[in-house]
Amino acid sequence: MVQRLYKMLNTVSHFSRSVILKKCMIGIIILGCFAGCQTHRHSELANVPPDNYQRIISLSPSTTEILFALGLGDRIVGVTRFCVYPPEALEKQQVGGFLDPNYEAIVMLKPDLIITLPEFRQSEQYFEKLEIPYLTVDNKKIDDIFTAIQRIGTACKTESLATSLVSRIHSTIDSLKTNNISYRPRVLISIGRTFGTGHIQNMYIAGQNTLYDEMIRLAGAINAYEDSLIAYPNVSSEGVLLMKPDVIFELLPHMNNRENDIQSLYNDWNSLPTVPAVRNKTIYILTNDYVTIPGPRFVLLLRDLAERIRKQGSQIIHE
Repeated sequence: MVQRLYKMLNTVSHFSRSVILKKCMIGIIILGCFAGCQTHRHSELANVPPDNYQRIISLSPSTTEILFALGLGDRIVGVTRFCVYPPEALEKQQVGGFLDPNYEAIVMLKPDLIITLPEFRQSEQYFEKLEIPYLTVDNKKIDDIFTAIQRIGTACKTESLATSLVSRIHSTIDSLKTNNISYRPRVLISIGRTFGTGHIQNMYIAGQNTLYDEMIRLAGAINAYEDSLIAYPNVSSEGVLLMKPDVIFELLPHMNNRENDIQSLYNDWNSLPTVPAVRNKTIYILTNDYVTIPGPRFVLLLRDLAERIRKQGSQIIHE
């Protein structure tokens, strides 16, 4: 499957390549939602004192960003090819991706700690056989991110830096909370769909009890999708009509603001002229690299949402 994907990426246009990459990221997010919450063996796998972790491999962009934020960049020896921030991460040895970790490259780097997510359970079994210490952290909710920062800080003896980072993020959240708008807009967040068809098709959105749902509420709005059974449901254009969102956000970190591609996305929404967000032109396409990375920079996305929701909440007349 992965080889077929690589072949496709080499033969399609830049815009189509971005679409394929986006679909991969959607899959990763959805896999994360259904991953188990089992307790696994962590850093106690081998007799390595925590303060001796000097060769760390990070298997996700969010944990890579945490490591750098804690001043541990010089201890990182390997990252995935999706780890692009901070820029120093691009200088690290790559060990594959979410779907295809390169175990040979991992072993050759001789790590004394691997930081993983719950979705890497199969990889963790491999690390156990090789007696490579690993630490599993989660990132599905805001509290998960705080816990990940604290656990990584504890494992690497940077507890004070971890506590300081969590405190700064809390302060930023407090400054962005919106409670005084006259009407709480109904917000829809799309994490990916089929583009350029002139219609809304095969769209995945953020449901209840997700990281994005938390940010919608912190920003002073409510999630237009009210069902709590599925975290990231696939919805049709008819479903969007029923939700009647006042504001729509599309998270597209691979778009890079290319004018023609962005306009194509807006044109798709014109097929639903009665949707309040379409009628009022309150559709926002966010292309920064942090919008789909549940790490310390999630507050930047919260800022983006809050600024736009605050503006719309003071203007929208509820029908």
